[in-house]
Parts: sequence; structure tokens; C-alpha cells
Amino acid sequence: MKWMILLFLSLVLFSGVHSTEASGYHGVIAASDSNHDVIKKYCTTFDPKWLNISRYESNIQDAVSFPLKRVSRAFDGCGQVPTDLNGTAVVIIDHGDCSVEERAAKLLEKGVMMIVIARTDGMLNVTNVKQSNFSDVPIVLINANSYKSIEESASKGEIYLSFYYPMTHFDGNVLVIYVICIFCIVAGSYWSLYPANMSISEFWTTSPKPPLRLNMYSNDENDSDNESKGNLVTNLLFGTVIVGLMAGMLLLLYFAYKYFVFVFIALFCIISATGIHQLVSLFLMEFESYSITWNVSFTDNYSKPLAPFKIVVWLACFSIAIVWFVYRHVYGIWPLQVFMGICICLHIIRSVALPNFKIIAIVMCMLFVYDIFFVFITPYFTKDGVSIMERVATGSSGKPVFDSPQDYKPTEQIPLSIKVPYFQDTDVKVCSPIYGMIGFGDIVIPGLLVAYAAYFDTLAHPGKFKWYYFVSSVSYATGLIFTYIALNEMEVAQPALLYLVPCCLLGVLVTAFIRKEVKALWTGKAGFANPERLEEDEH
Repeated sequence: MKWMILLFLSLVLFSGVHSTEASGYHGVIAASDSNHDVIKKYCTTFDPKWLNISRYESNIQDAVSFPLKRVSRAFDGCGQVPTDLNGTAVVIIDHGDCSVEERAAKLLEKGVMMIVIARTDGMLNVTNVKQSNFSDVPIVLINANSYKSIEESASKGEIYLSFYYPMTHFDGNVLVIYVICIFCIVAGSYWSLYPANMSISEFWTTSPKPPLRLNMYSNDENDSDNESKGNLVTNLLFGTVIVGLMAGMLLLLYFAYKYFVFVFIALFCIISATGIHQLVSLFLMEFESYSITWNVSFTDNYSKPLAPFKIVVWLACFSIAIVWFVYRHVYGIWPLQVFMGICICLHIIRSVALPNFKIIAIVMCMLFVYDIFFVFITPYFTKDGVSIMERVATGSSGKPVFDSPQDYKPTEQIPLSIKVPYFQDTDVKVCSPIYGMIGFGDIVIPGLLVAYAAYFDTLAHPGKFKWYYFVSSVSYATGLIFTYIALNEMEVAQPALLYLVPCCLLGVLVTAFIRKEVKALWTGKAGFANPERLEEDEH
């Protein structure tokens, strides 16, 4: 299981804090009757280059409506344009031999105020179009189902169309995600100080004495100096391999998403079932019957002890994962997915032990660059201007750029994030349910640092206040606040490690500098900080 945890750890860096919402490419068209009562709202898509979002209203009450004049399958805007279109909205189909620029030029000459292109089965070229071609007139796309609905409404009487760009503001799901992240960091790190096979009552009544990590006790300065150069090379190589593996898998998913997504879903189910079992066992160990074993004979010469109750619990944990797999596309399944994600984060933070601050700092700094590159730099290389990280994290790799989410059946998403839906009622939901999410990597990677801090506190200063554990936890919480502030101000997906790495590393290093324990913390040799503890253990 260790190798599977390490493999999964290399996959959790589809990180970043963002919202899967109708922003950037999606807006809303409202169809209303002559009394301005809304009949229905439709999701629209557009290229941001087509229109300046700041010019349009964010709510239906303030949006300007225009009478719908043309909604006909025969009207594509390429041929002769009627003369009675001044001050109206026009729906055209995506067939025809002319470009978007040519269609728009003809319609603008007739005074059209809104151009809606209905995506049927045509292949309309909508690239390289800028708003300067259309003045202030919005040009948006709707899917085939929306087109049929508008056409049906128009056949019953006059209707008006209004375009607006709904925005999301602060929502309660941010607090939920924030609390979940802090809980996983704090609980998982503290849990790592105890053996795996212990009950919940022992957890509360027993002082932590974690298993030793590599080099935690040696205080031989000569050994440290002789090994430092080789260890640095080894740690750099380890960090490079881990980050390279993450980048390779991310690119693999970006270019071949539909082929590999189920592999990652299977890993999610297996690791989550293991994490659930580990968490449940913490409570079931209170019952003696849970550890009862039966000696089962398979042959005359071979028998094996089996724990029937443990087997039942394992099957129950895998059943939970199977239930999620079956209903993963159902909106109401998100609480179960969040629970499974929490169990995974706790399990990895508790099980993966890095030996010193040096290797943790190297890995986190490399991931700092990795996160920035795949969120901020890759949009300059992709056709649609969307980052590779966001495409993979939201499950939109391989989709046509300007199509509405309503055009698709539920898509497969890699469930490597804590995903909580927005609680506020917003028109953004016209396009699809929206979620706030944070990648497992933004919890697990800082969690490994906090777990190491807790280890170091326990070994270097047993029985005393765990300053490194406390400071690293507060630093993580502070970095997460900065992340959400940036998300709210910039309104684009944020690489959370951009804020978490500096906060966590600097917080711990400053504490070590004040306590004069930088060398002990850096090398992982607690004897430098607590020689008395070393002498006690030698005797």
C-alpha cells in the first residue's frame, strides 16, 4: 500500500483554488414576454475577445432587453438581410459560407443590438474575432436545445432577449472548505505522532512518541558536514523526479484525458477506502471483538488467521467507494466525495514521513514553480487561453472551447479536490452547478511540513508546547486566507501553493531562527536541539 500512496501523492498536485462557474466564457440570456416577465434563462458562451464584460450588467434587473425579430432555421446572416432589424435581437444559425465578421457587418448595418448564434450541427469558425469588429453589440452562442426552446417561445408570441453576465460573490462554501483544510492539516499531522493500531481512547490518554524518522537523533557535526553535499544532491534529485512525474501525468491527462481519467478514479476509490478504514478503525479498536481472529485452514498443512470483523469493515469501506463511483455524476453526492477526500488527506499526511526540513523545502519550492507555470504560464501556449491545470482539474480537457456545458452529458472529473457547491442562489447556476474547490495537493503538501514540525517538536522538546506545529498550522491558515483574497480580487483560478509555500516555509524558518534551532530543523537531527534527550535514549 505504501507504493500506492506515493503514486497517489504524485497525482494530487492538480492544485489551485478556483470555482467551476460560468465565468470567462459563459453568460446568461433571459427570454421574457411583452410584460417583461421572464419565460426562461439560457446559458450562452462567448469568446472574451468578443465583448468587454465590464460594459454589461451582472443581473437581469438592469440588463437591457431587445425584441427578438428573427429566429429561423433558414436565416444564417450570410445572404440578404431584412431591413426591419433596427434595435432588435437576432438569432442566426451556424451554417453558411461567410465568416462571423461578414455576418456581423451586415447585421450591424441594419441596427441589430444583439447577435445570438445557435449552435446546431454546423462548424462555424469563431476564432480570431475581436469586439472592435462589432462595436458594443454582444455576440454570443447558444446550444441546440436552447435554440429550440427560444424558437418555440417565439412561435407563441413576441419575446424579448436580454444578455447579462452574472457574477458570484463571497459564499459560505469558502468557510466550509477553509475549515476542512485546517482540520485535515491539524488532525492529520497530530495523528501521525501515534501508532496506527491504537484506539481513540488511547489517542486521548497517551503521550505522543512517534516512530523515528531517518537521521532524527544523530548530532555528529562531522557526519553532518560530510553527508550534506551528497544529501543535497539526493534531495534535489528526489524533488526533481517527483515534480517531473507530476508534470508528466498532468500533461498526459491534458492530451489524453478520456483514456486515463478512469485510472485516476480507480486510485481515488482505492486510497479513499483505505483512508476510511484507517479512520473507522480508530474507533472500532475500542471493541475487543474487532480484533478477534479465527484460524482458518485452507489445506491440511496450511492455515491462516483471519479477522472476520476487520474483513467486514474493509468490505464496507470499499462499498462506500463503489456507491460514490455509481452516483458520481449526481449533484447530491458531493458530501460523500468530500468525506472521502478528507479521509485521503488524513491518510497521506499520517502515512508519508519526510525525514528533514531540507527535502521538504526543496520539494515545496519546486512545486511552487510547478504550480505557477501550469496555472499562469501555460495559458500562453494553449489554443483557448485556459491553463492546463484548470482544464484537467475541471475535467474540461478535450472539449470544444466555445460550447456550453449544457451541450454535454455529465463529464468525468478527476476527483482530486475538495469540492463544495455554492450555497447562494445565483444565475450563474443557469449554466451548470458551480463549486468552490481546492486540490488535494494544497492540503497534503503543506500537511507533510506541518507533520514534520509536529515530529520535530515531539522529539526535540518532549512534553513542551509544540511551537513548530502551532506556527506551521497558523502559517498554513494565513496562506489560505491570502489565496482566497487573491481569488476574490482577481476572479480567476489561483495556484494556492503560490501563497501557501512562502507562508509555511517562512513561518517555520523564522521560528527556528528565533529559537536558534535552524540547523537541527534543517537536517532533521533533533539531537542538535535536545542533546539531553539523545543521552537519555542512548542509555
